Amino acid sequence: MYKVLIVDDEEVIARQIAEVIPWMENGFTVIGIETNSTRAVERVLELNPNVVFTDLRMPNMDGHLFMKTVREHGLDTEFVMLSAFGTFEDAKEFFQQEGFDYLLKPLQLQEVSLVLEKLACKLSKKYPMKAEIEDETLNPAFIALTEYLKSYYYEKFTLEQLGKKFGLSAGYICNLFAKHYNTTLTCYVTKIRMEHAAKLIEERTFSLKRIAVECGYKDYFYFNKVFKGFYGMAPSQYMGNK
Repeated sequence: MYKVLIVDDEEVIARQIAEVIPWMENGFTVIGIETNSTRAVERVLELNPNVVFTDLRMPNMDGHLFMKTVREHGLDTEFVMLSAFGTFEDAKEFFQQEGFDYLLKPLQLQEVSLVLEKLACKLSKKYPMKAEIEDETLNPAFIALTEYLKSYYYEKFTLEQLGKKFGLSAGYICNLFAKHYNTTLTCYVTKIRMEHAAKLIEERTFSLKRIAVECGYKDYFYFNKVFKGFYGMAPSQYMGNK
């Protein structure tokens, strides 16, 4: 699991972020919440999280200075900035400091999930996922689970639902994906969906909006973002190249 620290001076918002976002499905675990940006620097140095989700507007030290201070300690932590009042200049400064992504409040679950998916892909290359299990053989129930995903990739499900269906704990499922595939549940399913989408585009049987639905995406614009992130081009461009 990749470690996440949440920094926001409003504790209610910080806890909501920690509880609502599907961290585990994407291979992340929240290791702490901090409401004081000055103390947050100490927490980052102590816990060494893989990624920090931080608010921009905070007393004592804003998100930019907080990020800069952590960087000065030589930590290669990824940063996702959260802001309700961000400007173009704020975003520009953030990306100049090599921040990973910039999200506007109130957070939209789809947007956060997309960022987490991209983060997991980047981190899996920097730090190959380590599973907290020792067995070398594939669990039969896990094999059944992956076969199920290959057949019903278009369905909407949660890690908990899959766990109940196949008699496996959520954490154990995550560990198995890390150990045997060096990926997360979400990335595994997205890969299946995107490969199927590309196949349908090449066949030119359905419209792009119909293909999105066939692959489990009711929102075409979200499908467009996921496809572009996976293939480096929009579905319409992919179609034009085939």
